[in-house]
Amino acid sequence: MSDSKTLEGLKKDLRPVFSARVIVTAWLPCLAITTLHYLVPPQFAAAHDILRRMYYLPILFAAFSTGLPGAIALSVFASLSYFPHAFGGLMAHDPGGMIEKSLEIVLLNIVAVVAGLLVDRERREREKQEKLAARLSESLEDQRRMEAQLIRAGKLGALGEMTAGIAHEIKNPLHAMKGTAEIVREVTPRDIPESRMLDLLIGEIDRLGNVAERFLSFAKPAPSDRVPLDFRNVVSRVVPLVDSQARKAGIVIEPENREYKSSPVVMGDVDQLTQIFLNIALNGIQAMAPAGEGRLRFAIREERQGGRKYVTLALSNDGPPIPEDQLEKIFDPFFTTKDDGTGLGLSVCSRIADQHEGILAVRNLPGSGVEFSLTLPAV
Repeated sequence: MSDSKTLEGLKKDLRPVFSARVIVTAWLPCLAITTLHYLVPPQFAAAHDILRRMYYLPILFAAFSTGLPGAIALSVFASLSYFPHAFGGLMAHDPGGMIEKSLEIVLLNIVAVVAGLLVDRERREREKQEKLAARLSESLEDQRRMEAQLIRAGKLGALGEMTAGIAHEIKNPLHAMKGTAEIVREVTPRDIPESRMLDLLIGEIDRLGNVAERFLSFAKPAPSDRVPLDFRNVVSRVVPLVDSQARKAGIVIEPENREYKSSPVVMGDVDQLTQIFLNIALNGIQAMAPAGEGRLRFAIREERQGGRKYVTLALSNDGPPIPEDQLEKIFDPFFTTKDDGTGLGLSVCSRIADQHEGILAVRNLPGSGVEFSLTLPAV
């Protein structure tokens, strides 16, 4: 097995040495130089001096193209090809001195080794720089996401304080209006048309009260009761809550986690995390409902960033992609594409994620589909 792996590795290393490009730029010129050496008569000493030194060009081409293996292969080939002509008296004999020709062969191989090593070193340095640039780009992207998260959290916090004040101011007169309407309804005969108008009035007051409660829930989410939990507990609570609606819409739910088999633990409030993914799942079902088919897929992933472990619970769907200009706004309060939406659902989810020191993100999947993901620090 070891010999087989060694042979395969050797074949892989030598494959570039005999590529079409290297054959044209190095092997064939080297062969042409050797042929001219043998064909040029000995009395043309200057021509032999020039041809002897022309071996360096294909060797350098081979070094630049394939590194050390190609340079050594070509220098050995050039040395063996030139040796009979230099010392064997085969056909036209190189009229140069013995020491001169011997040093030339030695220098051919020294140049090949030095050039090959320098090219390999330069390639390794370039690969390191590329890897460093990739890591830097990834770090900058993570920093950009964190900055966007902080900016969004700041905006939501400021807007939340303002919304809380407005909601409180609205609720106080609503309570007085509802109490007055209920007193009037008690003394109003039920068989007159005005009684129905009072019922409608009380119903609208209740609806406004519910809207005010939504504003308050956005402004001041309930305190988190965070305990160690497995993300799969959240999945097991969300799936039964949306299963009925999913089946009616022809949506298949895939709660199995095929990407991560162990039990990563995070600190979280299971009720609030369930609220996040219940909201996301319902939005996904509504997005796929017009097509009458689709899938909701849960996945748990673990990763390390900056030496710290994080766990991500992702929920993806096969619905239409979100327009790029809306991806940055989707968690903003009051932003909605639904005619009857308030634009607070995902904003509340984002506030809950902030309370958990997590990041709630969204992205369009390649091809089609959307994925929402919540990333929390692992315990």
